[in-house]
Amino acid sequence: MSHEHDRLRRFLFEDAPVRGHWVRLTGSWVEAREHQVLPPPVMVLLGESLAAVALLSASLKFSGTLTMQLSGSEGVVSMLVTQATSPPGTRTLRGIAHLDEDHDGDGAGFADLVGGGRLVVSVEQGAGSQPWQGIVPLDGDSLAACMERYFETSEQLPTALVLAANAGAAAGLLLQKLPAPASQGEAAGADTQDVWEEAVALLSTLGADELLATEPDELLRRLFGARDLRLFEGEPVRFACRCSRERVATMLSGLGREEVDSIVAEQGAATVTCEFCRRPYRFDAVDVATLFAVGAGEGSASVN
Repeated sequence: MSHEHDRLRRFLFEDAPVRGHWVRLTGSWVEAREHQVLPPPVMVLLGESLAAVALLSASLKFSGTLTMQLSGSEGVVSMLVTQATSPPGTRTLRGIAHLDEDHDGDGAGFADLVGGGRLVVSVEQGAGSQPWQGIVPLDGDSLAACMERYFETSEQLPTALVLAANAGAAAGLLLQKLPAPASQGEAAGADTQDVWEEAVALLSTLGADELLATEPDELLRRLFGARDLRLFEGEPVRFACRCSRERVATMLSGLGREEVDSIVAEQGAATVTCEFCRRPYRFDAVDVATLFAVGAGEGSASVN
C-alpha cells in the first residue's frame, strides 16, 4: 500500500447527510517549521493548527486566503498564525508561533499555552468580495474542541474533529452533519441524528498515533465500517510562504546602497528574516555589490 503524504481527501456517508475531510502533512509540515525553534508542546500545537486550517479551508469551499489566529493569550504562546490558500492551483499552507519569553513551554497543556486567548478565523477572497471574520474564545480543553465551537457558532454546522501532530507529521479528521432537506420527515430526521451521534462517538475513539499512522481508506473502514462511505480522490497540499530572496533584494535596494553597506560593514552581512516563516536571507558584500550593480528599483519593505 502506498502511503499518502501531504494530501487532503474528502468523503461522505452515502446513507446520511454527513461529510468529512482527512488530511496528513509530512514534508510540508517539516518545511513549515524548519526555521522555528519551539518547545515540543508548541510544536504539536502548530502542527495541529496547520492540519486544522487545511481542513477548515476545504470545508468552507472558497478561493482565496484563510487565516486562523490564536491570539491574546496569557500563556506560553503569545500568538500563533496559520494560513491556507485555496484553489485555483494547489492548496498551500504556512504558519508560525510566537512565544512569550517569560514562560517555559516544556510540559505545558493546552490551557497553559493559550489560556485567556481567542481563536480568530478570517477569510479574504480577493477584489470584489467582502472579507469576513469569526471569533470564539480559546476556552476548550484542546484546539479541536475550540474548532468545534467555532463551527457551531460561526457556521451553524455540527462538527467533530480530531487533530494530532508529532515531529514527522500533522494530521486531522473532520466530520460535519449537513442541513437536512426541507422535505425530510420527523422519523428520517431522528435517524440522521442517530447516525451522527454514532459517528461522533466512533470518532472519539480515535487516538493521535492511529490518526497519524493510518491511511485514510483503512482509517475510515476501522471507524465507520458499518456505513456505506464514498472516499474521493485526494488533492495535494504543500508549504509555501510569500517571502523570497527576490522580495528581500527589492526591500534592500529600497534602503539604498549607503545604508546596506553600513549594515554589511558592521555585521558582516545584511540578514533579513521573514516575519512569518522565520527563513533567513543573507546578503554578503558580494551579494550587495551585485544587487546594486544591476540597479534594482525601490520596492516594498515587506518580505512576506
